[in-house]
Amino acid sequence: MDKVLSINERLKDKKKKRNEEFHRKRMETVKRIVQCSSCHLTCAMCGSHMEAPDQCCPPSSSPPALNLCEFCQAEYSDFLDVSKVDKNPEILWHNKEWMALWSSWENYRDAIRTFRDSKEFRQILEENE
Repeated sequence: MDKVLSINERLKDKKKKRNEEFHRKRMETVKRIVQCSSCHLTCAMCGSHMEAPDQCCPPSSSPPALNLCEFCQAEYSDFLDVSKVDKNPEILWHNKEWMALWSSWENYRDAIRTFRDSKEFRQILEENE
């Protein structure tokens, strides 16, 4: 009887391995979300790849650690101007929904930055090394 394997133990081991793999893949996804959202090779707003070598570094008019393509930089500058002065925008699509879009995007960037700086995220990075 000593040579008979317990099917219950084998099933438990298989389930445990499956759960560990699932957990590992989820941690990888979270790590990738944070890292890709901070990539300096793509525009932080539209995600387009920066092709010119001088575009891989944010322009001096960009906020620190924020890489925007030429067009998103122009839109973001307009957003900052309109939000500071509370003036009527000169461009048709610069409406309250456009303001909400950029405001939400700023909140998203802040949330990613805060999560990236959390001890739990640092722990994920350490576990995957």
